[in-house]
Amino acid sequence: MTGLPAPHLTPDDIDGWLAGAPGPAVQAHLDECPVCRAFAEEERALVARLAAVPLFTPRADFADRVMAAVQVPDPFAIRSLAAARRRLFATRKSIAIAASIALLLVGSMAASALWTLANQDTLIAAGNWLAAEAGRWAWVGLRGAALNLIEQPWYGEVRGLVDTPARLALLSALASVAYVSGVLALRRLLAIPAQRVAHAAA
Repeated sequence: MTGLPAPHLTPDDIDGWLAGAPGPAVQAHLDECPVCRAFAEEERALVARLAAVPLFTPRADFADRVMAAVQVPDPFAIRSLAAARRRLFATRKSIAIAASIALLLVGSMAASALWTLANQDTLIAAGNWLAAEAGRWAWVGLRGAALNLIEQPWYGEVRGLVDTPARLALLSALASVAYVSGVLALRRLLAIPAQRVAHAAA
């Protein structure tokens, strides 16, 4: 009964064999395994072909010629005032469009200012109504949240914990102790790396 076949060689094993420094186990495996032997021979042929490829190096002025042919636009030219002015007054059509847009903006701002001055009472009433509605909706939301909290099954147990001043004081003390303990632990954790760095520097 023959044993199980050995695992095939890894790429590192093949590279070592191609470099001329195979281990005894690698060479023994290549002698016994036709699959790995064929693969190694294919790799050797590929390396030989790559070694035979001639090396091409560009001429010394290659980079200068390439950079001379590259046209890099100025990123600030588009946003510069001179370029915008040239585009604006390039044709009569562009001048007419720019004048129409400016007239529309100025006219709408003037109309808005005039309407605001003429209808201050309406604006004040609308503002008061919006404030009242916002306050009413906020109060409704607060009441709904409070009612929802009260209807929770655990609300009675939590409320029973703070029914008496003694229990409330005890819970406050426990919360304060937990907070102080957390702050001290955090301070300790933040101080540990600094101490290790100091020891390493020493």
